[in-house]
Amino acid sequence: MNNKQLAITIEDSLPIQLAVIRISNLLVRNEEKAYQQLLQCAHRYRELYQGKTAGEVPGIHHARKFFRAIGVEPTRRRPSSEALLNRALKGKPFPAINTLVDVGNWCSLDFLLPICIYDAEKIVGNITVRRGREGETYLALNNREINLANRYVLADEAGPFGSPITDSQRTAITLDTRHCLLIIFAPNNYSTETLLGQGNTFAERVIRFCSGELVELTII
Repeated sequence: MNNKQLAITIEDSLPIQLAVIRISNLLVRNEEKAYQQLLQCAHRYRELYQGKTAGEVPGIHHARKFFRAIGVEPTRRRPSSEALLNRALKGKPFPAINTLVDVGNWCSLDFLLPICIYDAEKIVGNITVRRGREGETYLALNNREINLANRYVLADEAGPFGSPITDSQRTAITLDTRHCLLIIFAPNNYSTETLLGQGNTFAERVIRFCSGELVELTII
């Protein structure tokens, strides 16, 4: 799946909105230029909020809010953005993955919103964002089998492949990825104008470090 329209629907009961971005003709590189931007962003947080916890950082409440709204305690099952912030505040190292994933981590930390990045050609059919069902799992990027019950998941016709906690290996980005789907999660009362601006910033950064052409940027 590349330039074909991706149909994405959100389960009615979920209190979220998404920035949906598609970029084609990418050149994903194994270099650290985007990674250095991530490190600089982490350094700024550490300088500004030295000695403070993640919960004391302005903006962290946005992701926590939509996690708690479905009964997920974000201090136990952290949004990916909060996991990045914790790493930054504690001065822990960040892994360098590739230019596309590094841009995603940089933007997630910068915006303090969970971001998901997928190889669009590995997605099967249409996508639904819903609650995970009992017994649903997948092998995550951290090589762990993740229990998805009652958590936010993205699912295609082959089953769940992503979440704002950690994504699956099935749709992971590689150096061979040419077409990507990018998702920014936000609560439903988040400023749509702000989310659109962040989507534009994300797309611009991806194209800056990975080339490519913007195919779609919408808020749903």
